[in-house]
This record gives sequence, C-alpha cells and structure tokens, in this order.
Amino acid sequence: MDSELAKALSFVDFSDICRGCSVNCCKRFYAVLLPEEEDRFRKIAFTINTPIGDVKAIGAKDGKPCPFLDDIGRCSIYQYRSFDCRLWPIVLYYDFNTGEKVVYLDLECPAAATGRIDENFIKRVVMFLKNSSIDVEWLKRYTLAPWPNNLREIARFR
Repeated sequence: MDSELAKALSFVDFSDICRGCSVNCCKRFYAVLLPEEEDRFRKIAFTINTPIGDVKAIGAKDGKPCPFLDDIGRCSIYQYRSFDCRLWPIVLYYDFNTGEKVVYLDLECPAAATGRIDENFIKRVVMFLKNSSIDVEWLKRYTLAPWPNNLREIARFR
C-alpha cells in the first residue's frame, strides 16, 4: 500500500525529463522509506544507520542498481514508487541549528543541474511539503543518512 504522502505526490512525473538520462539515479542512489512504506518493501529494504537511529531504504546498494530498475533503465514500479523516489531531485532536510525544514534541489540530477525542472512545478512541490505533516524525528534521521549533498537550497519553513 502506498503512503498517503506518496499518493499525494501523484502529480509528480519526471518520466519525460528522465527518459534517456545516462546518469540514472536508480543505478547510483537509494531512497529512504517513510515508516509507513517499510512494510510494503520489507523483503527488499535495507538498513541505513544514522547517529540518531536507523532508516530503511530501497534502491542502489553495493554497486548494484535498484532492483526495480528494468532492463532498459525504467522504474518497474513508477506508479507505485516511494515518497523519496517521487520527490527526488527535490529533497527535504531538517536544519538541526534552526529547527526549520529545508527544501533543496539535488544537483546530482542533470536535469536539476541544468535548470530543466520547471520553477512553477518546484513551487508546487514546496507548497505541498509546507502543508504536509512529515514526522520530524524521521526527517532528522533521513537528513543524517549519507548522501552526496550537491544541493541548492530552494526554501525554508517551520
């Protein structure tokens, strides 16, 4: 079953932007699961340790691509992908110094790095995140999960 947050992000569709991308995030990165997504992916999920507790994730691990990536580089569960998969290359982190939630654009994504993600779309996602109830304790662990952090800040809010 999809999480409510993932379902609410059903308007996110990067398939046109991602088509033909040689970088393919699904071969390089993992997606941290919301607590309510863990059971759905329990057979394939792995644990990522952070200084304040563990999170579960799916995706690329130990040099192997995400197991949901098909032979031609597409997500075989695209319509049912996790919250983190739907959101990326937009990332929500917690600022431990200010207590704010911070929205970033991950420039590891070539489309984000070259400005090919529509600004109005980004604003829509930011508004969605501002109005969402994301568990702060989970968000803190998510923020501490190791990531390349080639990020450009977009917005901050409490």
